[in-house]
Amino acid sequence: MYSEAVHTFRPGTWRRWFAFVGGGIAWTFHLLAIYAIGEFGCVSGFDEKMYSGISGVAWLLILVSGLSIIPAIGATFVGYVDARRDRRQAEHSPNNEGERYLSSFGWPLNALFVLIIFVESLPVFAYLGGC
Repeated sequence: MYSEAVHTFRPGTWRRWFAFVGGGIAWTFHLLAIYAIGEFGCVSGFDEKMYSGISGVAWLLILVSGLSIIPAIGATFVGYVDARRDRRQAEHSPNNEGERYLSSFGWPLNALFVLIIFVESLPVFAYLGGC
């Protein structure tokens, strides 16, 4: 019964596209947000407001990093699950090449975006005390 359900399941188009571009959109948001927070937060003096010994700018950067990495990890996971399912179904329906491409190349791409977001977030620790 389970094998029949696996062979008949077909992910939706939105799921395929999320698995392909989700991490890139999250990274773009992260890049623009950390730039704006870093520049305008330090100029405005928000870095002088301390909460638990960490500047307000650093808290905002940590928040944006967390909000960005979650959908990127989600897109990686969705792409990986769909790519594995597609490999099992490839012998039964070889006509879905375009849809399988989105998942099979999307999950490694999203994993790279997760790494980029993480590496871009590391300099935040230099700003914990202020700008």
